[in-house]
Amino acid sequence: MKISRTLSVIAALLLPVLAIGASSGGTMARAAAPGPTVPYRDSYPITVVAGDYDLVYRVLDFAPGAGIPLHYHGGPTAMVEVDGELTLRSHDGSERKLKPADTANEQAGAHHVMVNTSTAGARILVMMLLPRGAQVTTVVDTATKMPGPTVTFKGSYPITPVAGEYDLVNNVLEFAPGAEVPLHYHGGPAVIVGMDGELTLRAGGHEHTLKPGDLDTQPAGAQHVMQNMGAGSARALFGVLLPKGAKLTTLVEPPAVGMPSTGISNMSNWLVPALAFSLLCLVLGGIYKSRRPAKR
Repeated sequence: MKISRTLSVIAALLLPVLAIGASSGGTMARAAAPGPTVPYRDSYPITVVAGDYDLVYRVLDFAPGAGIPLHYHGGPTAMVEVDGELTLRSHDGSERKLKPADTANEQAGAHHVMVNTSTAGARILVMMLLPRGAQVTTVVDTATKMPGPTVTFKGSYPITPVAGEYDLVNNVLEFAPGAEVPLHYHGGPAVIVGMDGELTLRAGGHEHTLKPGDLDTQPAGAQHVMQNMGAGSARALFGVLLPKGAKLTTLVEPPAVGMPSTGISNMSNWLVPALAFSLLCLVLGGIYKSRRPAKR
């Protein structure tokens, strides 16, 4: 019969689509790319008075014996040790050794000494909120002579924050090959500095490569993507002036399993119900026709 043949055709078309919908829940799952790790991090709570500032970063390398005699900084400073060992002495005579992942936070004007007393090199990352026009570093003890550190990378980002409570964030992001942060934004103005390897940044339809020493700045809320497209790992310094209570990073498009990677899943969302409805109509139509009295 015609109806039986039609039902067979519809069923043959419907079963594969139903199988797709059942196996994927109506969507085609895609695996999320791995995100970066944060091997070094610091968050220094500070109180900010409204005004013009520079969000300053420094990557300082200390050879054995190199240091900075008694000195102070013009703004609150968050420091993270990433390589080697440094000795930090405060004006009160207290002393501590900074090893990788150790942090040191200094208020503006706090006197201290930093020196590499070891036999190997050392590296420290410095983030500072510097009032516009102030000195980054002022040496108090000008009588003590020692070789200074090498300023391997440096830069600044002019900002005008409102008064309030903030966290001065100083993190290192490490990207394995293929790792990425998909479309996202930060809760405060951010500086990103290439340290090792290369990272690809996309924002506003543009793309550029962040190499060691390169600086990228992002206003609060600016959406961008960061990805390691190379064959080796890559690291970047990531500093943010984050308003208290704000999220450091917000994903705009969370890489969730279930997001469609092709149009098949979207098609199945409407095709399955449409075919099912058509099949039901044909079945009901067949029953109705079979029960109608034959014409004489």
